[in-house]
Amino acid sequence: MTSDPRRPLPDGVRARRRVAAARMARRSATLTILSTLFPGSGLTQTRFYKLGWLVVTLAAGTVAALAAVVFAKGPTAAALAVAVRPGALLIAAGLIAVAGVLWVLTIWLTHRGTMDDRLDRVQRVGLRALSALLCVVIAVPMATAVRYSLIQRDVIGTLFGQSGDVGTDGEAARPSGGADPWADVPRVNVLLIGSDAGDDRIGVRTDSMMIASIEPKTGQTILFSFPRNMQNVPFPMSNPLYKIYPKGYTCGSECLLNAVWHEAEVNHPELFKGIKQPGLYTIKGVLQEISGLRIDYTTTVDLKGFEALVNAMGGVVINVKEKLPIGGHVNAAGNIYGVDSWIQPGVQLLDGFHALWYARSRITSDDFGRMRRQRCLVGKLIGQVNVGTMLSKYPALAQVAKDNVQMDIPPTDLPAWAELVNRVKGATISSLAFTPDNINPGNPNFVAIRRMVREAIDPSLVVPPSTTSVPSTTSKTPTKKPTATKTPTSTKSPSSTTSTPPPSAPVDLEEAC
Repeated sequence: MTSDPRRPLPDGVRARRRVAAARMARRSATLTILSTLFPGSGLTQTRFYKLGWLVVTLAAGTVAALAAVVFAKGPTAAALAVAVRPGALLIAAGLIAVAGVLWVLTIWLTHRGTMDDRLDRVQRVGLRALSALLCVVIAVPMATAVRYSLIQRDVIGTLFGQSGDVGTDGEAARPSGGADPWADVPRVNVLLIGSDAGDDRIGVRTDSMMIASIEPKTGQTILFSFPRNMQNVPFPMSNPLYKIYPKGYTCGSECLLNAVWHEAEVNHPELFKGIKQPGLYTIKGVLQEISGLRIDYTTTVDLKGFEALVNAMGGVVINVKEKLPIGGHVNAAGNIYGVDSWIQPGVQLLDGFHALWYARSRITSDDFGRMRRQRCLVGKLIGQVNVGTMLSKYPALAQVAKDNVQMDIPPTDLPAWAELVNRVKGATISSLAFTPDNINPGNPNFVAIRRMVREAIDPSLVVPPSTTSVPSTTSKTPTKKPTATKTPTSTKSPSSTTSTPPPSAPVDLEEAC
């Protein structure tokens, strides 16, 4: 005699089934979560146990291998060993994609392998939802890792080591492969250029020119800032323009430092056979002659790129010390007109548009006040860099870098540079600007400039200029050795302070802000 399935079950049987169903639901949820925490671990307790143990073995071996590499190289070097190599990044993206698919599969199979006929409809729906959620928890970061790997591969291939021949006499300071890659490098000098290149302009005008001189062991950095209106600047003897201007760039008020790039790249490109970027090559050589420093690396950012960079970083916090116009002109009578709006004084978060005008505005001050603000921006942007921000905004930052930034750092040097940037962030950044307080921009004394640079850093680290003598157009009256002072904190530009002795030593960058 068989029982009627439509006949109600006794209360005791129903209770036992509910208890069993609850136990099976907890087991299913627990094992599915285990497979989420470690691939295949929950799957080993299901009918798919063979696949589960295979996945667990592969995952454990991978974790052990990665841990050994990280322990041997350190986390930063281990990550960058992949992050700076396009081929390795492509392989990593493929492996992450395969691992992600396999991991998600083990979660879903764990769910399927722990289903039981005693589970009611609500429990089944709940477990299915939990499994789907856990699959998403794994799939999203794995897909993001694949995306970032491919973006990074594209950036490395586009940005680094693709700037063409910008070298000048002498070997660049290159890191080694030791535990401290900078241990044998006394100093690293990086040329930072802000250009006004654009679709509506012919050639490039270097709007901002700074040399960041870094002591690698400590990260202590000095920013040397050069005015764009400096005249009579010397060309190296190795540069083709030296034959045209053997006594310096002496063709009048139009021949300024910020026109050197244009002079080489637009006016005389035929002289630079085999040199891909004569403008960058020439401005680098000229600034080496002016400063007496060997420039090891160059970084160029155009104005559009600077605005996009600040926006991608979420803005930059600046203490604006003076009311600054956005747009506008000054007529012959000295009256200001055509101002769109104003940047008001005070501590504030500037977006890219306002940060760019903070750096460029000069109709109410001068080029030297603008140089001070540019140094301030560089320091604030460096200080604002952190891993969390960079990762969260990486796709936008990568696109900005690809479109608007040019570097000549070899990809193989990037792990060492990551370490150097960390040291710079933890050290003091000071600045020395060449302004009318310590030079005559219209007729500069380059001997005095090089002396001030030597006094700011160890003289033994300075290379002599390639020319055998200072151009005859430099000032014949030696510049009187200035007295070391701190940059005035007044809202007036440095050039307007006449009662303070001219500065000859670097001051803390915070004083520019």
